[in-house]
Amino acid sequence: MKTIRNSVLMFFLLALAFSACKKEKEQITCNLMATPDSTRASMTVVYTATQTGDGTISSLSYATSSGMVTVNSPSLPWTLTVQAPPNTKITMTATGTVTNGSITIDYLGTGGGYTIHASDNCTHYSD
Repeated sequence: MKTIRNSVLMFFLLALAFSACKKEKEQITCNLMATPDSTRASMTVVYTATQTGDGTISSLSYATSSGMVTVNSPSLPWTLTVQAPPNTKITMTATGTVTNGSITIDYLGTGGGYTIHASDNCTHYSD
């Protein structure tokens, strides 16, 4: 009788241990940067930030002719169009997190027969 009781107790403890060992989904931090470039003429610059799955952006920054502007916790998808005079340094950065999905930042500048473009992406899928 004592052996059966000990076996049942051991089985119960093992079952409890295995149920408590669920693997937590890994969340990663993403630091994105769309490579800096300069306008060659007056340009229209379109900045975008998107996500798939559970990707979120906590902070993104973009360049204007007046300097850098930061947006905290933007709603995604996010888009902004600005006019940039010649020789304006264009760049975009973002910080966010992903467990199962991705976040992407992108800019596209067009004008005066020129095009500038850069993007960056962070993707992660946890088992």
